[in-house]
Amino acid sequence: MALIEVFHVVASELPIDAINTTDIFQGCLVGLDVNGRVILADAATGDLAIGLAGDTRSQGVTADTPESGSALSRNPKNSLTGALVIGAQGAQQRFTQNKVSDNFNEVLSSGKMTVYHSGGEFWTNCYELIHVNGTTVAEYVPGTRLGVGGSTDTTGTGEFTSAGGRFTDEVSFGNDQIVGFTLTSPTAYPSGVPGTDVGFQSGLSGNEGGNSLQWGTFLHVKLSI
Repeated sequence: MALIEVFHVVASELPIDAINTTDIFQGCLVGLDVNGRVILADAATGDLAIGLAGDTRSQGVTADTPESGSALSRNPKNSLTGALVIGAQGAQQRFTQNKVSDNFNEVLSSGKMTVYHSGGEFWTNCYELIHVNGTTVAEYVPGTRLGVGGSTDTTGTGEFTSAGGRFTDEVSFGNDQIVGFTLTSPTAYPSGVPGTDVGFQSGLSGNEGGNSLQWGTFLHVKLSI
């Protein structure tokens, strides 16, 4: 969906099956299949995470790409692309994109995906909201151990159709893979574009006070894989 890189150690370019229809969104945890190709990490199937996806592979027809098929070709909260005002008094907007070939599938032409690993600091919106029991709200206070979500959890996942590849606080030492730690609880991330959508969060990127249009709610993580 969306990833903001603060600091990374290694950015590998790993092969991927570009015609596979399983969505992998930027900012989600990924692993490798038996052929060494990138797949979505999934605690439910035992697929361990090796890093964080730096690109998106999507067919653009799922709930995760809500603007698909409409006049607006991308949702800026998900892809961080800009929205250009083209109508009088801001009545009309169109979202930009990098290349025609990258419309929801940034690995189609290269057959490779950027995977961040060996540590780093990131903001991502790919995290679990509700536990597998369907009632317990996930809590991400600074220092929370983070694990990999499982695809069997389809409750309270927001825009995601499953919890596979998502960070979760449902993890314990010795029982599950520890993939990182929370640095900042989920918060509205400012785009820096002046507006009244949301105020800067205290201490976020050193900004205090003021207003900015926001890119959505992000979790600040330290990657440990």
